[in-house]
Amino acid sequence: MPRHRSSSGLAFLFPAALPGGVISTRPPRSSARPWSTWARALVLAAAACGPATAEQSLSPVKVVATKAMVAEERCAEAPLHVTAATSSERSLVCSAAESALQLLGRCDISPRRPFRAQITNEIRHPFGDAVFGYFDSKHERVVIRPLETFWSLAQGTPFGELPPHDLYKSIIVHEIVHAVMHQSMNRPATNEAAYEYPAYALQIEALPPDVRSTFLRSLGDRGNGGGFLFNDFILQADPFLFAARAYAHFKASPDGCARLRSLLEGDVPFILTAR
Repeated sequence: MPRHRSSSGLAFLFPAALPGGVISTRPPRSSARPWSTWARALVLAAAACGPATAEQSLSPVKVVATKAMVAEERCAEAPLHVTAATSSERSLVCSAAESALQLLGRCDISPRRPFRAQITNEIRHPFGDAVFGYFDSKHERVVIRPLETFWSLAQGTPFGELPPHDLYKSIIVHEIVHAVMHQSMNRPATNEAAYEYPAYALQIEALPPDVRSTFLRSLGDRGNGGGFLFNDFILQADPFLFAARAYAHFKASPDGCARLRSLLEGDVPFILTAR
């Protein structure tokens, strides 16, 4: 979205602010730490970047060229060009994109122009950390690491308890939602929570029902977000809780789609902004 934001909802779902209109999903640095501690540690990296704007122009995330970038295919059911090493990877991205567009289409939100997705074997934060994926708003491109390399980064987190294929597809949905919401936004939001709310809500919605239940049960009563107010602190401190509450809040409304559409106009009452 406006400067954009990735978040993949992958394992370490704290979307760290990156330069050049990018937000990435970074894994914890050490599997020996509890994930709540990882989240607090990652807040420092985001704080160092400060509140970015669409006009910022700094060094982009490094994409390491590998053999994974070998063929491009246009999805039949989505305005998306996918670059990946195998036809099965390209099909998986197209399938996830179709799911994301169906969910958004129910809310009368649709892409305004074609965009791109790339699966590449290694992508890194400028500080050198591995990331799961991101959406680059400047180039309207989703970048995701391959299924076979992302799973180890999810271990030790609530997402690490989910079937790899289902989780991976939901991560792609998350990033596609970012891309389409970015194209449809009339006014930029003033915090990260407003960008991540729709991506997480629809990511969890896209999971198969039994897998979704497994994830929500892992958070217990904390995941009930019907009357919850969202903010960047919760997003940074516990992104998994943020994801569960975003989904619960979206589903609790008689018209959850109205909540998604309201985000296209900027700040909303259910997401607190720092003043």
